[in-house]
Amino acid sequence: MSFVKRTREDILCSIVDVVHQQGFRATGLKELLAASQASAGSVYNYFGSKDELGHALIDYQWKNIRDKVILPAIAAHNEPIEQLFAVLDAIEKQHLTEPNCAGCLLGNLIVDLAGADDAFREHLMAVFDEWQGIFTRLLEQGKQRLKTGVVPEQLAELVFTLMEGTLLMSRLYDQKDQRNRLKRGFRYIRQILKDACLDC
Repeated sequence: MSFVKRTREDILCSIVDVVHQQGFRATGLKELLAASQASAGSVYNYFGSKDELGHALIDYQWKNIRDKVILPAIAAHNEPIEQLFAVLDAIEKQHLTEPNCAGCLLGNLIVDLAGADDAFREHLMAVFDEWQGIFTRLLEQGKQRLKTGVVPEQLAELVFTLMEGTLLMSRLYDQKDQRNRLKRGFRYIRQILKDACLDC
């Protein structure tokens, strides 16, 4: 195999799909090197170990979701509750357009890594706390539109958990059923949000 000069981001971008489909622990270093088309020396120049590569991949994937999916959806609307609906729409669209939906990569890594390694568990907790915190912030900002008794933080946790559960469960089914389950799941999540609002 001929190797090409790769940047740190090139390497991370090139291994996302194989890790998404196979899992990080199940993917050997040789497979990661083949996917990246980088030499072992180049990879170890950026990452001191496979675990360090895994932590970098978590940050890379979260940055992509936040900067390319969540923040643009928020920027397209002025009202916080509508911003949250737009974020859900964008996440659903992203997964529906994947040729073979393998769920949320970060969610998959919870199963793959968190139970066996405290450092990965804490890292993933920090990422998911930040992500759920965005949902909480939007609901707090739109609190005047929520029904009496609705607690933004609790509603954000419910919406976030249902979203991740929908993405995880879709992995079990063939492509047609994946799409149907994704659509049903996100429709149900939107309905929960509408039911919590005074005027949605």
